Amino acid sequence: MEMKEFYYQDGLRVSVFNLDHEAVPYHFHNEVSDMVYCSRGQIAIELPEAGEVFTVHPGQVFQVPRTNKHRFVNGAPVGTRSRYVLLQIGAFDINFVPPAEGLAEKVADREATHVADAEVYIENREGDIRKLAEHFAAERPEVLTEEEQGDVVQALRCFVDRGIAAEHPRAAVQP
Repeated sequence: MEMKEFYYQDGLRVSVFNLDHEAVPYHFHNEVSDMVYCSRGQIAIELPEAGEVFTVHPGQVFQVPRTNKHRFVNGAPVGTRSRYVLLQIGAFDINFVPPAEGLAEKVADREATHVADAEVYIENREGDIRKLAEHFAAERPEVLTEEEQGDVVQALRCFVDRGIAAEHPRAAVQP
């Protein structure tokens, strides 16, 4: 797994993840939700406490509300890398879940639900995200390849196009 965190300003955090076949560890956030845009391969998103697994294909988005334990897994065939762009709004925090909780077992036999036309909740940040997309279209962060730069711009524009100007309705639920 390769993570490239390259932007965190004004309550917006953008990262790129290139996944081989290692999963991002189970974690949750108290202050932010994860908005995922799949740009390559296939991303499986596991929400073990709800007993749900979702798959996201290139060009599709999914949002995990804050406080939900989750992890991201490469859902593509072995040997195929997957990539996703992650956008978070707010004060970043992360809480890793110890493996002893046995979360993987809760979704081990679950069929994944394919996510086709999901929405994301971008609060009142549409203009900021649009401006950020234009910034990255004009200027490539040093850490990104040209292909990753294009994926980031496409992801941010997709978040704006699919965005709802509200907080995620499940974000108020506490763990």
